[in-house]
Amino acid sequence: MIGSDGVLNPLQFDGGWELSSAVHVGAGDLAVGAQAWQRAADDPDGFVLSPLRAGSGQVSAGTVTVETADLAAATLQQVAAEAARVAGEPVTQAHLVVPAGWGPRRRTWLRHAARTAGLQVTRVIDAPVAAACRVAPTTGTEGRVLLIVDVGAGCEVSVLQQNAHGTEVLATLDDPDAGGDRIAALLSTMLTGTTVDDLPEHQRWTTLAMIRTVLPTLIQQPAVTMALPTTGPVVVASVQAAQSAQPVLERVGELAAQAITAADLTLADVHAVYLIGGVAALPGAPELIAAKLGIAPQVPPAPASAAVAGAAETDPGAAAARATNTGEPLRLPPLRRIVLFGIPGLLALLLYAHFLLGSDLYGTAPFGRYRGEIYELIAGWPELTLACVFVQICLLQAAGVFAALLDHNERVPGRTGSSSRISAGIGIAVIAGPAIAYLMVLIANAYFNGYGTAVTDWTTRWAVLPILPIAGCAALIAAIAWRRRTPPADGWDTILSFPIISMITASLGVFSATVPSVMGTPYWLYGWGPAFSYVGGLLLAVGIACALVRHPLIRLFLSLPLAIVLMTLAPTFYGYRALGALYAAAVAAWCIRRLWTLLAGNR
Repeated sequence: MIGSDGVLNPLQFDGGWELSSAVHVGAGDLAVGAQAWQRAADDPDGFVLSPLRAGSGQVSAGTVTVETADLAAATLQQVAAEAARVAGEPVTQAHLVVPAGWGPRRRTWLRHAARTAGLQVTRVIDAPVAAACRVAPTTGTEGRVLLIVDVGAGCEVSVLQQNAHGTEVLATLDDPDAGGDRIAALLSTMLTGTTVDDLPEHQRWTTLAMIRTVLPTLIQQPAVTMALPTTGPVVVASVQAAQSAQPVLERVGELAAQAITAADLTLADVHAVYLIGGVAALPGAPELIAAKLGIAPQVPPAPASAAVAGAAETDPGAAAARATNTGEPLRLPPLRRIVLFGIPGLLALLLYAHFLLGSDLYGTAPFGRYRGEIYELIAGWPELTLACVFVQICLLQAAGVFAALLDHNERVPGRTGSSSRISAGIGIAVIAGPAIAYLMVLIANAYFNGYGTAVTDWTTRWAVLPILPIAGCAALIAAIAWRRRTPPADGWDTILSFPIISMITASLGVFSATVPSVMGTPYWLYGWGPAFSYVGGLLLAVGIACALVRHPLIRLFLSLPLAIVLMTLAPTFYGYRALGALYAAAVAAWCIRRLWTLLAGNR
């Protein structure tokens, strides 16, 4: 199964990675896979070993005549159901991998079977072409000739030529009796002393099922004990499997040589030979084929799934998803964008420094007033709030940098996608933002207490609390990024990019409002204090509008009512203190909008 993240996820059936194409036709229902083999022991007449070998017409199963398309559809329904269970959602589209020798009629027949199973076929690809894309990707070499030897239940040998325009099938030959089914039949004859067809009906399919189960085990084990219905427990050695496979694999070698001749080529013209399919893993298979072909074929990793994996890799949508999500490591953003990330950090530093140095401890600052032995603090609380908000914004915009660094240090191919890594980057920003804000609180308290004054909890109130909604929304974005299979259309950097014009105007606005409220205006600007406050409210209104909307005209219309409200609040004692919290609320609304954008993109 190919997820929307472009990753190939193998499906398991009956405890294994392969689903038998066998079907049992019962009284009004069809059984596939292992269940079909189990029913064959009690009702052998209704068992169809290989519906695809029966052609595209009808087949008799006991007293019932059924369309082979219905049998194939039953298997495809089982695959679709398992894929839906793994994906957690219905699977409706299917890519079909078919033998290269199949003509338009067989392909149309299989499409019809897939539609009967409720699947929409979006792509049909030849098995050797898909396998070639897996084992020998095109490197730009013109005219490279490959020989793909596919030995599964049967055998198909194809000669391919790769060029800049794709892969062309020059010749293909097949033999349904030169594959795993024939090897299993010969091994059964060796162990039982009689052919499969001569076995009693109640023992035939049970014996063959046991032998087919043992064959993959003999690839890894030198011997296996199995219980045959005819002889009881027997020990089957891998040497016996190799002896049974010898005539079949020699026939495969002959077929490969004939395919090269059919393509009007010689073995010297072939650049590489690859052996794929379930039988490819049998010990000595390449050597037995080489005895007739003249060259030992290469066996790629996981040869049984080479064609399926190649079809996934040649899918345009999956390839694009892998390139942005899992196939390649995340890269650091461009230097220009990283510099832009530093703007909110620089603004935060300037605002925080002015908050500390411009604060007035009554009786110590030039324009302060003495209030007894205890000094009272007058500070630019909106500056502290904006500094903490900008720190959080800076960290969120740097989430892509964090993700790229995490990807560089540790990446698990096939399991960790860019969505999960960007989620970790956002998570770092979510944790670090409030932590740095609290560190700024501790520094401010230490600085002010150095003057012998008791500072209230206002620093915590104006520093940490306003950014908690922003951090909460960012945490939800991280959760969605974790579950999201593909990155946003514009990329994560764009999603997390905050308008620079908003931060600059908001900083200038808060600074302008702080001058008359905290520092006081110099004598040569006496009487201009309210004007500074009004300008500060106006600029902050523009900053909030720029954070909430993107269209310039809408920003203008939104700024007008906001300016009236903020220009009214800025000159007042308590309204001035709320300016930073109002901007923090606007940034939280920006986060909610981004959150909604991601949720809408997942639907």
